[in-house]
Amino acid sequence: MNRTVKRTLALLCALTAAVSPLSAWTPASAETRTIEQINKEKKEKQEQINKKKEQLAALADDLSKKAQYEQTLNEQIGLISDKLTLIDSQLQDLHVDMENTEDKIGELENQIAEQKEQVAKDMELFKKRIRALYVHGNDGILSALVGATSFYDILSRIDIIKRITKHDNDIIEQLRDEIRELNKSEQDLTANLQALNIQETEMNVLCDEFRASQDELHLAAAQNSSDMQTIRGQQDTVKREIAGYEEMIEELDTEEDKLIAEAIAKAETERKAKEEAERKAKEEAEKKAKAEAERKAKEEADRKAKEEAERLAKEKAAAQQQAAVTQAPVNQQQNPVTATTAKPAAPVTAAPVVTTPPQQQSSSKLQWPAPGHYHVSSYFGWRTLHNQQNYHGGIDISDGGINGAAACAAASGTVLMHGAKFCPHNYKKNSSCGCNDGYGNYVVISHGNGIYTLYAHLASISVADGQSVTVGQQVGVIGSTGHSTGPHLHFEVRVGGNSTKNRVNPLDYLP
Repeated sequence: MNRTVKRTLALLCALTAAVSPLSAWTPASAETRTIEQINKEKKEKQEQINKKKEQLAALADDLSKKAQYEQTLNEQIGLISDKLTLIDSQLQDLHVDMENTEDKIGELENQIAEQKEQVAKDMELFKKRIRALYVHGNDGILSALVGATSFYDILSRIDIIKRITKHDNDIIEQLRDEIRELNKSEQDLTANLQALNIQETEMNVLCDEFRASQDELHLAAAQNSSDMQTIRGQQDTVKREIAGYEEMIEELDTEEDKLIAEAIAKAETERKAKEEAERKAKEEAEKKAKAEAERKAKEEADRKAKEEAERLAKEKAAAQQQAAVTQAPVNQQQNPVTATTAKPAAPVTAAPVVTTPPQQQSSSKLQWPAPGHYHVSSYFGWRTLHNQQNYHGGIDISDGGINGAAACAAASGTVLMHGAKFCPHNYKKNSSCGCNDGYGNYVVISHGNGIYTLYAHLASISVADGQSVTVGQQVGVIGSTGHSTGPHLHFEVRVGGNSTKNRVNPLDYLP
């Protein structure tokens, strides 16, 4: 049941003729409570629900942040995995380079060993020649010169000896140069290998750091996942608590509906008793009026009959006197003229007063509630308002000149209630001003046979609770109070009970 309607029904109970605390069936206990107490308890439960919803929204925000953090962690883990994959690939390439360098160093070492062996052989030969020169001194050279046949031959022999010596020296120096170059190449390759080893060490250290960071991220992701699970558990707990409060409110609604139904039944009984008393009083008054009219008519008839009898008696006396004067004495012996006495006129009876009760309004058809204004700006059912879907439980009647027009009763009946709280906010607005849950100033009329009509967003109200109204009678002035986007009349028809769940399409009941 709509809370606004229930509060106004509670107000009706407070304003009914016999105002007294109503006995209520309590789901949780057997104590007697009034609608006001129930509404207070429901308000407290609703405040708890609102707090829980705020807590639920905060948990949802925390969960969203945790989800974003989880996504960030996964992205960082992915980046580190990519870097580790790249480092592994670089390490493989580095190992290949190191193996190639080690192979080259091995080849150079072999070449150096061969060159050293050759140098050793050449040195041995050179040593033999030096030893021979040392043993023979200059005799060998002199012997070579003595055997010369000419000076040119001497020069040639000396040149040959120099060349032999130079050749030996060149071979030795060449071998030494090659050994130096091989040693330098070996040193370069060794240095390169050392650099590769250092690079490998650095990459291994970097790889270890990345793996450590990856492990930390995995731990953080696991902790974040645990936190998210905890938040989901807290959300489930809060949802269960909200469901519990909502169940309590439903029980209170059921209790309140029972009290309201009893109040409506009592008001309806009192209304019928009042109508019956008024009918009997009216019949008694009509009966008295009829008897009085008949009495007065009889008195008038008696008076007229008496006057007529007196008139006829006077005429008879005058006629007799005239006859006594004009007739001869002889005629005095004759029988006297017998006067004919006129019969008195019959009394006139007044016609009885006939009263005709007003024609009963059909229960299936109602009169248009805003005479002269027939444009429907919003129909019954689902609609989009302020970019949101909501259910419209009536029709909105609106046109350019409706502001200040009369809202009239669609059928005869009894005013059950008007707005529980007067709403002074009579202007266009895009949100509720908080008065009577958006209805603003409104009137509810009971037409009997379980049919009720509601007139909302009124600028002012022209009737009072418990007042009987006739079809077409003004109940208020159309305005823009409550949650209203402009001046219009919100009109509802409820069948089977005064509750929002009993709202039907008003156009099915209007001409």
